[in-house]
Amino acid sequence: MIYIEVVFDLLYLFTVFYLGVKLVGKRSDNLLFLIFGLMALTLGFGDMFHLIPRIVGHLTTGLEDYTFYLGLGKAITSYTMVLFYILVLYAYEKRFNDKNNITRVIIVSLLVVKIILSMLPQNEWLTNTATLEFQIIRNIPFVLMGLYLVILFFVKANKENDNTFKKIAIGISLSFLFYIPVVLFAPSIPAIGALMMPKTLAYVYVIYVAYKEI
Repeated sequence: MIYIEVVFDLLYLFTVFYLGVKLVGKRSDNLLFLIFGLMALTLGFGDMFHLIPRIVGHLTTGLEDYTFYLGLGKAITSYTMVLFYILVLYAYEKRFNDKNNITRVIIVSLLVVKIILSMLPQNEWLTNTATLEFQIIRNIPFVLMGLYLVILFFVKANKENDNTFKKIAIGISLSFLFYIPVVLFAPSIPAIGALMMPKTLAYVYVIYVAYKEI
């Protein structure tokens, strides 16, 4: 199982960086290519900070010897996901020419709350000793933001009969459906942590749909 995870992580990083570079390179006069390319590069850049220590830990002395680096990587990922979802909102606005100040305030406010919560010492990022209660609290604004965006995407994509953005909305929905059980149950049932793999694939699916269909 360890080697399967290592191969999976390496393939994931290669794939998102590859798709990101290709999307940025093919942007021509379509700004969406650039936006989704930056989304892919943001995913890869943020995730490599905790995936590389996991890979090294699995192949050497074990994850327990890399707690500091794993925690630091998770903290960095927490912040880069803020940029990722700002880009998601930007992609929505460009696709449908729908710039709504209320939506912007809601999304940005929830992401600001997420940043503030992620900066609190209760996170214990570097020792991985945050309580389950606080892990849930710091993820509440993130999940609410995701729910709001998913509803927004589905409503607008159905109205405009935009199958591409329906697929993107499905991918984002799946990422949260796989992520929430990890937050709630992985501390007590470590096997639940395996859901991070399909959660990761959901994000790859979003980028791949953009690469193939936009």
